[in-house]
Amino acid sequence: EKIRIEITSLSLTESRITSDETIQQLFVECRLYNFIAEETPLSLPKPACGQRIHYNYSNMIHVDKANNHARREYLKSMLLKPDLHTDSLRFTVVSDPPDDQQDLECEDIGFAYVSLREIFQKKRDIIDKDIDIFDSQDDSAVIGKLKVTVEALHALRSVYEECKDD
Repeated sequence: EKIRIEITSLSLTESRITSDETIQQLFVECRLYNFIAEETPLSLPKPACGQRIHYNYSNMIHVDKANNHARREYLKSMLLKPDLHTDSLRFTVVSDPPDDQQDLECEDIGFAYVSLREIFQKKRDIIDKDIDIFDSQDDSAVIGKLKVTVEALHALRSVYEECKDD
């Protein structure tokens, strides 16, 4: 009755991000539709091209019937209506301004996605997989990789069984 999300590490490819001096610290936010946004508790120094920074951050999204009815209803609608464009967990890589420049704002620099519907259809969780991070200013450009784990199959099956009972 829960979805486990782990953000292991991040690497960048040669791009405007690696050459931008104002981008120094990065954290990652994970969002399920409009419900929850969780972020890594630490922002870490931007890695050099080809290197990785390790967050080793893990979180649970509870989708049990008793306490999380709205999340369950969302998952049901996602499984039953394949035309929804909201079937993914969205990971946002965010630039965190350095302590001495707090007048600067946090800036979204890239996005990565994991389709929950795909996990359900392929009948397998995503374990320690590198997913592409797309540039927030040009969604055809890949600026790096985010290594994630998303364990959702059990929860999705449970929700699907409930759909069949309704």
